[in-house]
Amino acid sequence: MLQARSATPCCERWCLSQWSDASPGKTLRNYDAFFVDAIMRLHTEQRYRVFADIERIAGRFPHAIWHAPSGPRDVVVWCSNDYLGMGQHPKVVRAMVAAATRMGTGAGGTRNISGTHHPVVELEAELADLHRKPAALVFTSGYVSNQTGIATIAKLLPDCLIMSDRDESQLDDRGSSAIGERKTNLAS
Repeated sequence: MLQARSATPCCERWCLSQWSDASPGKTLRNYDAFFVDAIMRLHTEQRYRVFADIERIAGRFPHAIWHAPSGPRDVVVWCSNDYLGMGQHPKVVRAMVAAATRMGTGAGGTRNISGTHHPVVELEAELADLHRKPAALVFTSGYVSNQTGIATIAKLLPDCLIMSDRDESQLDDRGSSAIGERKTNLAS
């Protein structure tokens, strides 16, 4: 058991509020051990993820530097979502610098809370025009757009059954489980 004194004052107040009979100095549950155990299970199951430390260099797409444990080395990144290398195009970089100089950086929150940055509104209008559609919606990644699209379609269509001809990892699982519809994997 951990003593409450090991927590920060704010965290200690929150932890103590979770047990009506607890007071400063009384022992609390050992959450450190719980989280260490959870992380160790991930290691044992070989599901613990360590992300590659990649340094992309403008003008060298798709080449990058991998800061590996054994030291930096040149690599080719084939799994980028910058499919055409436009993230390093000089005009795109200049436009990003100009926008950051004018508006600052960071999202400031989700659009449903703090609104949508005007350049995103303009981009969505331009994409809608390009595709001759009444509107467009920009997502942060293809994964997020697929996850949201699957969940939304399945939620709106009565008795929706999601079918896949291959194992789609967690993409459709998360989209399906978000709204509780049925899913069938035809590859199984």
